[in-house]
Amino acid sequence: METLVVDKKILPEPIFSYIQTEKIRILAENGNVVLSPVKNKPNADELFGMFSDGKLSSQDFIKQKTAEKEMEG
Repeated sequence: METLVVDKKILPEPIFSYIQTEKIRILAENGNVVLSPVKNKPNADELFGMFSDGKLSSQDFIKQKTAEKEMEG
């Protein structure tokens, strides 16, 4: 069994158009070749805060909730 990860742009367009990720894993075993997408793992900066889109960090969320409680009480 041999595994190789390549950029999808090295493949012909009819093949890479089926795969939505930038990297493709090529697995060759017993005469069969399997292409599968390599999912990008988010880095720590992308995961920082409550929401992965980065619009509201956990610190900003806490500040917002604290301000709301002060206004209520």
